[in-house]
Order: sequence, then C-alpha cells, then structure tokens
Amino acid sequence: MKATILALLILTPSLFSQSPRDANLIYFGAGIFNVMRNQKAANFQLELRSNFPIYSKGPLFIRPLVGGMGTTRGSGYIYGGIAFDIFLTPSCVFTPSFAPGIYFKGSGMDLGFPLEFRSAVELTYRTKKLSRFGAMFYHMSNASIGHKNPGTECLVFFYGVPF
Repeated sequence: MKATILALLILTPSLFSQSPRDANLIYFGAGIFNVMRNQKAANFQLELRSNFPIYSKGPLFIRPLVGGMGTTRGSGYIYGGIAFDIFLTPSCVFTPSFAPGIYFKGSGMDLGFPLEFRSAVELTYRTKKLSRFGAMFYHMSNASIGHKNPGTECLVFFYGVPF
C-alpha cells in the first residue's frame, strides 16, 4: 500500500509537468443559434485556434482564437479571444473560452449593440492525430453597454482539423 501511494506521488507530477503537444486547429461547426428561445436559427461557424501557447503548464494550455459565425437569418459575428484547454486526459479536453467581437443583426435577433462578448464551454474528444470533435455551448451578451441586452445562447457541434 505504501509503495502504491509513493509511486502515485512520484508519477503524478510528471504526468502534468507539461501540457500535451497540440496543433493549430480549424474548427468547422454547426448548431442552433438562440437555442433557449422561440426565434431559433441554424448556426454555422469557422474558428482558428493557434498552437502558440500564451501559457502552457501542467494540464493547462491557453491559446488565441479567431473566428466567424453566421446564421440562416442573416446574422453574423466576427470575434477574437482566448481558449483555455484543460486536458482531463490526453484525449478528453474541457475548454472554457472568451471572445469579444462584432455582431451583425441581419434579419435575425437584435442583441442591442454591435460589440458582443462570447463566453463558451466545450468538451472535446481529441484523437491521436490531434483532430477534435465535440460540443460547445456559449452565451453572447453586450454586458449591458447597449440600449438593451437580451443575450442569446448557442449550441454547436464541431470537428477540429489540425493544420
């Protein structure tokens, strides 16, 4: 028993001493815009995530991201931000992210102000070839800096391809 505990104490820090190697990723996603309300629309997004580490230690890998989203109602969102990859295992990654951007209403939902902030969480499966697939849930809001702030939620399923 003592040998098992000693082995775990010795091996555990080495497992988390470096973040797993990762790649630049391009995410292709589709889902539902305004998933919690009646005025739903299909949502399509394209996102690039750099493998440049803003921070990389233990199971945490912080990286920049840029992307764009469009809906079947003509709305769009162009954004840039950061993603916090937390490697639960080498193949299971939990990623909160934050990305401010510019929202275009089109004939879709009026979010009250062009500047919107996206807060997201995602859970992905990462393959041995470093591609990913999973689901992302996010909230977009203008943080009450606009004339109104209804906010919206989106559910997106995606495939991430290394490049």
